[in-house]
Amino acid sequence: MKHLYFLLFSVGLLAQSQKEIYQASTKVYSDKDYTTFLKLTKQLDSLRPSHPTYTYNLACAYALNNMIDNSIIQLKKCLLSNSNIPFENESDLSPIRNTKEFEELIGLKKKLNESVANSEKFVELSEKDLHPESLLYLKKSKIWLANSIRNKKVISFDAKSGKCSDWFTNDNLYSVFAMKADKDEKFLWITTSAIPEMKGYVSALEGKSEILKIDIKTKIIVKRFSIQGNHVFGDLIINDKGEVFISDSGETVIYSIKNNELAIWLDLKKEAFNLQGITFGKTQNEIFVADYLKGILKIDIQNTSNRNWLKLPEEFSQKGIDGLLYYKNSLITLQNGIKPHRVAQLFLNESDSIVNFKVIDHNRNEMIEPTNGLVKDHTLYFIGNSPWSFYDKKFNLDANSINAPIIYKYNLHAN
Repeated sequence: MKHLYFLLFSVGLLAQSQKEIYQASTKVYSDKDYTTFLKLTKQLDSLRPSHPTYTYNLACAYALNNMIDNSIIQLKKCLLSNSNIPFENESDLSPIRNTKEFEELIGLKKKLNESVANSEKFVELSEKDLHPESLLYLKKSKIWLANSIRNKKVISFDAKSGKCSDWFTNDNLYSVFAMKADKDEKFLWITTSAIPEMKGYVSALEGKSEILKIDIKTKIIVKRFSIQGNHVFGDLIINDKGEVFISDSGETVIYSIKNNELAIWLDLKKEAFNLQGITFGKTQNEIFVADYLKGILKIDIQNTSNRNWLKLPEEFSQKGIDGLLYYKNSLITLQNGIKPHRVAQLFLNESDSIVNFKVIDHNRNEMIEPTNGLVKDHTLYFIGNSPWSFYDKKFNLDANSINAPIIYKYNLHAN
């Protein structure tokens, strides 16, 4: 799911006020009014968490007000989001430079720029400009499927050769994002959204999204689910009853489809920013959903007021979680909104608190941008080089700069 476009989409209404506050903050900073500078940078950080400029300025503001611990916390947050920030000689950070914690952050930066490579190449897909975001394996028919952002379709592919074949196409289709089949593999559910990166996009389509229910045997659309407004239906899950839950990045809402009716299931506008991957937990009575800026939210399906944001490990960035998968008391996260990109496994205890984590892949040059995947037979399969960064300002894909889509695999059972 593409982060930047969705994020601008979801916070557009706040852009003007943010700009005004930011301009005011630079003015008081120039005037050396550091007390007001801190007040304004805290306000900006609350409006737009994990923003590279706002959070860094907040770290500086705390330092300038001799609030050492708070400055270290914010600087560490910046570093976990972007390990390349040149903070070492920042004059505003002079009050914290001689602390042990500052030296530890320099060590952390070195560690974050090391490469970790545990997954291996599974297959390279033959359709170079496919731009896949998600994968699906149909057990009954033993077919691998992938979606297409650019070419607006679902393809099947050979797991050995990577040869792609059109599996589902339609003239009235938007970019295909997520795909899931029901328990009996009778229906394929896909989320689709109109975005500039798809072929044939025009501005009149902005904000339009649909969920499609497709008969797997006949490949005919059984029903289309759409709703007025600006939406980006990014990911979905289906329980054993056939009930569907969909994350909407455009409106920061989780929708449900029950008895063939699309409705708001949980409105998270007041506490979330940019919803991404969604997954069931150890039972289908709990849902975990990723927020691109804030982390991971756990929700009790039977009582949605019983929900909480997971406390992430100190050296784990809350930012940039795109794909989210559950596997045996752990959550697999695919993060592409941080530098470097990362694939990791968060281990949970019986109460679903995070007790530890393992980095699967980190800072691999060949892994341009990991997005989403699936777990099959104790193995994680995921797309490792999504080409979002290779579109130009007119949203044309630079075919000469991209490589063919690569799917990686990692044996989770080895842990």
